[in-house]
Amino acid sequence: MYQHCPSRPILALVALLSVLGLMLVTVACDNSDDEERLAAQRLFRNYLLISDRTAIADVRVQGLVDELPPSFPEHEELDLLGSAFTDTQTRRELIVGWQTSDQDADDLFSWFRSRLDTDPWRVTADPQRSGVDFITFRDADNPGFKGELRIAQEGDRAIVVLIAVETLGADDGA
Repeated sequence: MYQHCPSRPILALVALLSVLGLMLVTVACDNSDDEERLAAQRLFRNYLLISDRTAIADVRVQGLVDELPPSFPEHEELDLLGSAFTDTQTRRELIVGWQTSDQDADDLFSWFRSRLDTDPWRVTADPQRSGVDFITFRDADNPGFKGELRIAQEGDRAIVVLIAVETLGADDGA
């Protein structure tokens, strides 16, 4: 359902993790004040709209804006931080953030790495850069879909970010 853009700089990860950090503060405080929630939503939406100002965007703090791809492995000990998507005529992008203090980042990397190398998923790369583990994968049944997981340890919490992109109308021979 989604496609990965390999040329995205590490700064995008820093910006995204900053956004998730802001969302985490909002969640951790359990503040009923909607101003913090709206600020997190605006920040996330602005990040997503940088590449295409004509895109439709939606953001959810502590919720999913869209369903995860079919058969995407879901780790039961991850707590949802929030999600966002953009939608244009040619592509859809979904970003989802989770956290856990029950699992460490290395264990999560191993868990996701093994499940994303099982049909219909195929791991295409799994580098570590600047202390963040990346798992780039694709859906063998949907050539327009590519994704990336970014897994990092932040203190006693592990943070997992899914960036998934679907190029609409992708050729089956791609």
